[in-house]
Amino acid sequence: MKEALLWGLGFLLTLVVIPWVRRVSFNIGYLDQSEGDPLKIHGLPVPHSGGIAIFGVFGLLMILLTLTGQVEGRLVAGLLVGGSVAFGLGVWDDLKPTTPGIRLAGAIMAGIVLILFGSRVEAPLLLSLPLTLFYVLGAINAINLQDGLDGLAGGMVALSCLGFAFLSSSTGQTVMLTISFLLGGVLLGFLFFNSSPASIFMGDSGSYFLGFVQAYLAISFSNLQHWTNFLGPILIIGVPVLDTFFTILRRLKKGVSPFTGDRSHFYDFLVGKGLTVRQTVVISYGIQAVLISFGVGLYTSFH
Repeated sequence: MKEALLWGLGFLLTLVVIPWVRRVSFNIGYLDQSEGDPLKIHGLPVPHSGGIAIFGVFGLLMILLTLTGQVEGRLVAGLLVGGSVAFGLGVWDDLKPTTPGIRLAGAIMAGIVLILFGSRVEAPLLLSLPLTLFYVLGAINAINLQDGLDGLAGGMVALSCLGFAFLSSSTGQTVMLTISFLLGGVLLGFLFFNSSPASIFMGDSGSYFLGFVQAYLAISFSNLQHWTNFLGPILIIGVPVLDTFFTILRRLKKGVSPFTGDRSHFYDFLVGKGLTVRQTVVISYGIQAVLISFGVGLYTSFH
């Protein structure tokens, strides 16, 4: 019951906050301009401050839950401090695009914060530390790469939250259950404004933060005791991981940097075949749901 109330509160607060954030963004010029960037397909300038609303509502409610003793403070502190690093890096990237080196350093810093607060993949230390950093770096980039169509990245993460919520419930991890429900509600509120045609984007601030939270949830369930305990959480993140993997392979095969942007993702392929943005997003959601179901089933069957 508590989780359902949190889901509803996150949803409603985001519905209230987003219009205000949009107005402020137009007033101060915090906008995603498409002119001169072949990777951007929108026409008119669109606020890319959705990540500020997502981070603000989620962070505020998690702090309130911590102060009232509803969740364990140290776990939440690692999530919010590390998430703030990822979020801040994204804001910087939205305002003035950074170099791949800075993005890499920022993601590693966020991962180090997580480790310092006691969250890491359950494995021998020499494996645990690099694996944890790999999760954070990989998830941040994976979600960021999916933020190319209206409603795609936010919906993918919202579906993953359902998967992690189910996993949390079945394994008795109440903090992870709270995080999953709350973020899922926030994202549903965001999707009301981000679905095609979007009136606001999440921006790099949103995709970096959501990627970090996805990594945090996956790390909380991952260990090397059985291969399913490692693969299951990755499959729950789902399509973003697979698309990123094949994107890196494709770029390396072409002899270009993995950090070079292009319009050759899976969703670009579907749009290129004549599907609308909405049709492409629905198909992607369907594949995501299948991967999440498989990941949850794999993990719970052998846990």
